[in-house]
Amino acid sequence: MIILDLSGIIDTETFHEYISKKLDFPGYYGQNFDAFWDCFLDLNEDSHIRVEGLIELKKNLPQTYEKFIQCVNDYNKEYGKIRIDLIGDSPSGEGLSFED
Repeated sequence: MIILDLSGIIDTETFHEYISKKLDFPGYYGQNFDAFWDCFLDLNEDSHIRVEGLIELKKNLPQTYEKFIQCVNDYNKEYGKIRIDLIGDSPSGEGLSFED
């Protein structure tokens, strides 16, 4: 399982850096939601992603939150192969761990 703890992210650049690192996106990742969509579609369909810290992301970066949730919802409607759990708080406490 891949844990994305989005709590503590306060700018869009950090959001994209963190997402690309945690999801192992290629080096050419364009740091925007069009590129996110393209790279997300390339993930292994057996992946299980747990997204935490959504309450804090919505508070800190409402537009980024909305775009991210729209991408997840669109993916689930069109493909739905990857299991994606959306969690408001941050039970793992993983935060901005770039070490993984």
